[in-house]
Amino acid sequence: MCMMIYLASDKPLRTIDWNEAKPGFHISTPSPEELRVMRHFKKANVVYVGSHEGCGCGFQLGEYSADNYDPGELEQRRRSLHQFAEYLRTELPRVGSIEAFACWDGDQQAPPEHSRTLTPSSLEKEDFFFLEKELSTVAVDDGESTN
Repeated sequence: MCMMIYLASDKPLRTIDWNEAKPGFHISTPSPEELRVMRHFKKANVVYVGSHEGCGCGFQLGEYSADNYDPGELEQRRRSLHQFAEYLRTELPRVGSIEAFACWDGDQQAPPEHSRTLTPSSLEKEDFFFLEKELSTVAVDDGESTN
C-alpha cells in the first residue's frame, strides 16, 4: 500500500511530469477515483504529489531510523523532499495558501485524524514524515510572504 499526498489551492498548481527513465518528484492531475479526496478541501484545484518512488512513500524520511535505509535510498528521500519544498516555495507566492492531505491509497475519503501547519522548511528536516489521514495547511517559511 502506498502513501498518497494531495495538494489543493484556489488557483491551479503547476504540474511536473513523471519521468520513467529518471524517477523523481512529480505533480499530476489525480485520477477520477482519486478525486474523492476533494471532500476534505476547501479549495477546488487538486493535484497529486509523488516522490522518486512514484507515490508519497519516498517522502517518509523520518518515519523510521536512518539505519533502516541504505545510503542511496536515504539520499533519494532527501532529494524528493527538497524538491517538494522548492516546489512549495515557488507555488505559495503564486497561488496563496495550500492545503495538503496525506493518506494510504484507498483512504482518500477517510476523515482526517491529524492536522498541523507545514512549511517548505519543515519538509527538509531529518525527522519529517506525513501522518496517516493528515489534513494540513501549508504556509510560507518565516520571513517569506505570499502575494
